[in-house]
Parts: sequence; structure tokens; C-alpha cells
Amino acid sequence: MSELLLLIAIVAVSLYWLASMRCKDLAIGVARRECNRCAVQLLDQTVHQHHISLSRDSLGQWRVWRHYKFEYSEDGDTRHIGTLIMLGQKVTRVALETFNPIIH
Repeated sequence: MSELLLLIAIVAVSLYWLASMRCKDLAIGVARRECNRCAVQLLDQTVHQHHISLSRDSLGQWRVWRHYKFEYSEDGDTRHIGTLIMLGQKVTRVALETFNPIIH
């Protein structure tokens, strides 16, 4: 019985890891497109998950809510912060602090 529980735990962790990698790849692509649209440079290797929690979507289904941060530059010298929010695997908000900041 303990082997079965261990196997279930390993499968659950593996599925979570795969979903997280898919979401991060999606976040990198969306951040890159937003930076291109605003004519700024996404600084590579700066997209990182800042916060994670559970939330309900518009249909009342529980989804994983992920908040990513990334850095970009307008001129190659300065760094600015961008944020990206995902609910499940759907991007709900992208903001660059110098173009469309999120008001806290």
C-alpha cells in the first residue's frame, strides 16, 4: 500500500512540474511578445514566478493563479519590471511599469 501512495505522489509531483514548465514557457512567450509590441527588450532569464495560489475562474472552477515578474529595458542601460498574471493556463494580465502599470 505504501508503494502505491509513493507512486501516486511521484505522478502528482511530475504532473505539477510539467504544468508549471508549460506555464513558464507560455509566460516567457507572452512577455516577449508584449516587449516587442512596446519596442523594448525583454532581458533573458528574468521571467520568474513571484507568487502562486488557488482562485476560481469565471465558471467557478478552481485554478492555479500564477504571478510572474520579468525585467525589460528601453535603452539597454535601465531595467524596469513587468508583471504577468495567469489563471490556469490563461494569461489574464500583462503590464510593463512604464507603459501600463498595475495600480496596487
